[in-house]
Parts: sequence; structure tokens; C-alpha cells
Amino acid sequence: MCTVTWIPDGSGGHFLTSNRDEAPDRAALQLTHRLTEHGETLHYPVDSGAGGSWICFSDQGRAVCLLNGARRKHKHRPPYRRSRGLVVLDAFLKVDFPAFLRTYPLDGIEPFTMILADPKDAQVLIWNGRKKEIETIPKGETRIWSSSTLYPYPVRRRRRRLFEQFLRNHPQPDIDQILAFHHLETGDRHNDFIMNRENRVRTISVTAAHLSLKNPYWIHKDLLHQQTDRRDLVPV
Repeated sequence: MCTVTWIPDGSGGHFLTSNRDEAPDRAALQLTHRLTEHGETLHYPVDSGAGGSWICFSDQGRAVCLLNGARRKHKHRPPYRRSRGLVVLDAFLKVDFPAFLRTYPLDGIEPFTMILADPKDAQVLIWNGRKKEIETIPKGETRIWSSSTLYPYPVRRRRRRLFEQFLRNHPQPDIDQILAFHHLETGDRHNDFIMNRENRVRTISVTAAHLSLKNPYWIHKDLLHQQTDRRDLVPV
């Protein structure tokens, strides 16, 4: 759950894209959907660990995406009360994200950064294990995040510069151009967008969604098995 971009599509929608850097044995078990108690259909890849996910989309235009770590790298101190991947799914238990942000208990959960988007706005929840911060992404702005647990500040800064260069070359990118950026390789296998650290940790998938009022969809690229799945974000 380690590289995420947020890009407006120019017509009121957005592209949300995530590269998942993880141990290969933590690959997604399957792509699934489920119905919430208030009638919202959720679509997400299932993590093979605790059964949660790092990214989830709904047929009502909501999306949540998680990165491990807050602003700085933290020390891993288990046991933790709840998996962060389950927190992603918990965010949809409330009818809206503001209610989740106000009331969800974060004590005992490992630090994370979470993007929560709906048709009205997008917010970022940063939890460092002691304090939570909530930021709103202004309309029309782009963002890139890289997990602090894997990428030190100089690497995150270089990635931001590559992202800015990409947007200068593609002021209004389409999904194919965004996916190409998320596959960018510069010769540094340790820190590239498609990274590989002796196969202990590597980029195992890329998941992208077009969140829009017209024909919203998501794409999941399984890099381990070279498989691509495209699904519409509609009720099931």
C-alpha cells in the first residue's frame, strides 16, 4: 500500500490509483464485492492477511485508499487491536465519511495515511499512533503519496518531482497515461514505482479507479500473475 495518486479528470470526476508494495505472499486472494447495511455495494481486492483491503470503491462514488505509516517512519510494535486493512472496510459502515472521521476509535491501530473520497470532496486522515490529522484536498488539486515505512524523505521528494513532470507533460492525463506513470522505472529497482527488493518486498499490483458520475470503473493489475481485471462500479 505504498504509492498513491489523486488526479482530477477535468469534468468533476477523479482518478485514484495505488501501487501495492508488499511481500509476494500477501497478494490479493480475489476481487470481491459486498453489500453494506445501508445498501451500498463495495468493490475491493481482498488481502490474504487479515481479510481486509488497502483500497475499496463503492457504487455510490465513495473510495478509500490506505498507505502504511504517517508522516515519518514508525517502529512496528505489535500486537495491534485491529488490522489497518479492516479499518478501510470499517470506513464504509457509516453513511458518510465525516461521521467515520469523527467517531472511529484509532487507539491500538498501527500508524497509517488514508485517502477518503466521495462525490463532494476528498480528505486525508493521518494517524501517527497518538494523534490524528485530517486534511481536505482542494478542488482541482493533484496529490501523490509514498509510504513513509518504505521510502525515506529524499525518495518521496524525488517521486513528487517525477509526478510534477508527468503532469506538465500530461496536464489532463487519461487512465492509460496514469497507469503508465505508475509503471515508471528509472533504473533504481529499490525505489522505482515498480520496485523489487530481492523479492522480499516488491510491487505486486496496481489498482486504479475512475470515480465519476458517468460509467465509473476500476482496474486491477496483478503483476505477479500478469493478469488484468476491469470492472464497473455498479450495484451487484
